[in-house]
Amino acid sequence: MPVSTRISSLPNVGRRSDPPTSAASLLGCWLAGTAAIVLQLALGAFVVAYASIAPWIALIFLLGLPLAIVVTRGRPGLFMPAVAIFALTGISPNFVVDTPLWGYTVNLRAVDDIPAGADVAGYIAPGWRVDSAYSLEARLSGRRGKRGYGTRRIAPLVGDGWTPQQPVEAWVAGEIRDSGRVLPSHPQFWNQPGREYTRLVGVGVSGAQIEARNAAGKFGLKTSDEPLIVVSVPSVAEAVGDQHEALLRIARVPMLAWTSCIALAAAIAAWRRRRR
Repeated sequence: MPVSTRISSLPNVGRRSDPPTSAASLLGCWLAGTAAIVLQLALGAFVVAYASIAPWIALIFLLGLPLAIVVTRGRPGLFMPAVAIFALTGISPNFVVDTPLWGYTVNLRAVDDIPAGADVAGYIAPGWRVDSAYSLEARLSGRRGKRGYGTRRIAPLVGDGWTPQQPVEAWVAGEIRDSGRVLPSHPQFWNQPGREYTRLVGVGVSGAQIEARNAAGKFGLKTSDEPLIVVSVPSVAEAVGDQHEALLRIARVPMLAWTSCIALAAAIAAWRRRRR
């Protein structure tokens, strides 16, 4: 028998070796992608709640590229959807995080001693009030130049004995929606007994601080360049819990997208095996 004939008759000689088991490979890819989604969501939420958003959120967005390279190294066909999913997951907390993710609740006593560290989630303020006589209302603009969706009212949070000659250390922000939806922060709830206050974090802080300075200028009040902005809520603990639930809700979107990509890849692999 010729040598060439003997070689070609041997099993797998001259053929491309099959990749690892398709199901196992896809399962590993799905697990790695799930871990990447969780990482991006956690990093994005932490940055929005506790760091300077502009530079860090851009880095987290770009982190989606190396994560996609690592996750899809055995499945290059999934690279492009992985980049999109991981990058967008990193910036998604930007749209839902407006309350600290953890921290303790401070019982406010003195009007000139309000702790505002990262470990403070919010405040209870018995005897304090929202002074609506010095409130200012401004339009909330929509994204990308779209029509606004409501207004934000801001007013000083002051303790017993406060006078307009004293600085305003904290301002309460409340949204009024054009749709008629009444949020827990709505000004109609401001001076209800037992209300508590969470620190406002995220993309809305800088705009609220500008409005607070504008209100102080309009009424001749004193306030700092970056005043503390809080939101009236029934309970600080409940507000923090609601924030966690909001993050879990948005996590379902990238998880569903990633699972769909894996399912599609599995279907294509099965179709190719049947055609062999």
